[in-house]
Amino acid sequence: MQNPGPRGAAPAAWALTALTLTLTNAASLAGQSGGGEVASQECCLPLLLSIGARALSIGDAVSARSGPGSLFANPALIADVVHDQFLVHNANTTIDKQNTFTLLIHSDVAGSFALSYRLIDYGEQEARDPDGNLTGSVATLEQEVVATYATRVVPGVSAGVSYTLYQYRVDCRGFCNTEGFAATTHGIDLGLQVEPPSMRYLALGASIVHLGFPLQVVNREQASPLPLRVRTGAAYEVLHHFREDSTVAVWASTDIVTNPREGSVVVNVGAELSLEETIFLRAGYGSGRGIAGGAAVGVGLRYDRFDISVAKSFVSTPIDDSEPIQITFAIRF
Repeated sequence: MQNPGPRGAAPAAWALTALTLTLTNAASLAGQSGGGEVASQECCLPLLLSIGARALSIGDAVSARSGPGSLFANPALIADVVHDQFLVHNANTTIDKQNTFTLLIHSDVAGSFALSYRLIDYGEQEARDPDGNLTGSVATLEQEVVATYATRVVPGVSAGVSYTLYQYRVDCRGFCNTEGFAATTHGIDLGLQVEPPSMRYLALGASIVHLGFPLQVVNREQASPLPLRVRTGAAYEVLHHFREDSTVAVWASTDIVTNPREGSVVVNVGAELSLEETIFLRAGYGSGRGIAGGAAVGVGLRYDRFDISVAKSFVSTPIDDSEPIQITFAIRF
């Protein structure tokens, strides 16, 4: 007779199912305007981009498996990260420079806390008068601060929440044709992760991200909503079916990302091979449009307290002919 597993397995699966349905319904309601139409075009689209070399390399299929770099897709995923650490994610393209810094602290009693800061710098443009004389410069940037908390609720089930302060700003130095301004908004992410005790090689995740207030640049009527998304994901270690040696592992993962305003769905898939949790080879594909989709590959190395990962995407756009590269460096302490 097959072992039914610990009593916590069934409640864990039901918890994930219930949360997924709840998040989908809540997102659908939040995505409706007065007549059921989208009020305006979404703002803050860089929030949808992969953050970190691991996320980029496995197609952003990161909503299910625990890891410090996955908190932007599902805040619950840092609950089991037991090492305090500091992470730096860097990505440069021909149109911007992106840097993200995360400090993660774990407590056996209180859970895991993380504080992140992300800066997207679009550089400066010259400002000139009608005669062509240089009068100043205009700098454009986006920045966000993310505070995250996650904890283990019951064996096999973790929950997390993130608060995001997002700002888009244009600064003038000298005399410009346009005045500088700053537009700020707030959002939250909610997430759940389930690792069924009876299925040690499976991880499931669900989250709703970028739920918050519209970004108002001109006036309230022209405010743009945050890019609300519902994510569900799964990760499974497949190599244990063929060998008992755990020094080599292959994790296959997939994410389904739903836009409740449009009803559109993006499917991301990825694979990660690890050798003694020291060397990592990664590849993935996202079905999204632009630099948020396409194929990518990456490698990672973990030595002592240090991690370094590099990823390359093979997607370019008409306004950015570069193929993005991301580098992540982490130190545990």
